[in-house]
Amino acid sequence: MTRADVLAWLDARRPAPPPTLRAHLARRVMDAPGTLPDHLADGGRALLARVLAEPLGGRELALDLLAADALVTYAFEAQAERDAAGLVALARRVAGGDA
Repeated sequence: MTRADVLAWLDARRPAPPPTLRAHLARRVMDAPGTLPDHLADGGRALLARVLAEPLGGRELALDLLAADALVTYAFEAQAERDAAGLVALARRVAGGDA
């Protein structure tokens, strides 16, 4: 999945994410193998891991946490659009289990 493809998909979402969140998401999206749902879920999990790695972190982590939530939510939206039967497997991957 290319960065451009992911950003185009995000730009098509309605309602659109607020500009600050959209910019933060764009900074986190890179070219990566896999499907759109997997790409979004991996990005969300990576951001959540970053937040969890800073147990004394405060407000400076709020945007990362919000972006992690948005990416995981978008992963489920993308999976539902692609194939709703894959939602359970995606949920397992997001939770850290085997799919």
